[in-house]
Amino acid sequence: MIVISDTSCLSALFRIGELRILERIFHEIIIPQKVYDELMVLKKFGYDVSEIQNAIWLKIVNPSNSSLLQDLLKNLDEGEAYAIALTVETKAELLIIDEIKGRLAAQKLNLNITGVAGILLRAKAIGIIDEVKPFLDNMIQNAGFRMSQKLYFDILKAAKEYI
Repeated sequence: MIVISDTSCLSALFRIGELRILERIFHEIIIPQKVYDELMVLKKFGYDVSEIQNAIWLKIVNPSNSSLLQDLLKNLDEGEAYAIALTVETKAELLIIDEIKGRLAAQKLNLNITGVAGILLRAKAIGIIDEVKPFLDNMIQNAGFRMSQKLYFDILKAAKEYI
C-alpha cells in the first residue's frame, strides 16, 4: 500500500511522542521534501527531531508533475500541495492530510484521504492503542492540534468512547 502524508499528522503524533503509531500501521510512508522540511522546523521550537531524521520507514520522494503542483500551490501551502501532487503521481492508495483546504483539494481529485483522527481510529481498531481519547487530548493540550468540539465528540463517538 502506498501512503503519502502531509505534515500535520506526522507533526502532531511526533510532538506527543507517538510517531511509532504510523510506522506500526503502514510500515512505510512517503513524504515530499517540503513536508520533511516543515517537520525540521520543529528544531527551532526545541524539539529533538532525530527520531524523524532516523525514521527509515519515512521515504522522501518529490513529485515531478509541475503543472499540477503549480496549480495546487495557488491555494495551498507547500507541504499540502506537494503531498497531493505526489499522491496523484504515485497513484497512492491513501493521503494523510488534516487541513480543510487541503482535504477539499484532495477530494476534488478523488483521492482517498484520512487525517490524524482516522489514523487513531484505525490504530484502535487493529489493537495498536486501547483508546483514542487520551491521544486526542494530548494532541490538543500539548501539540497545539486544533479541532472543533463537534469533531472531537464525533471522533469519540466513532471510537465508542462516550464521555
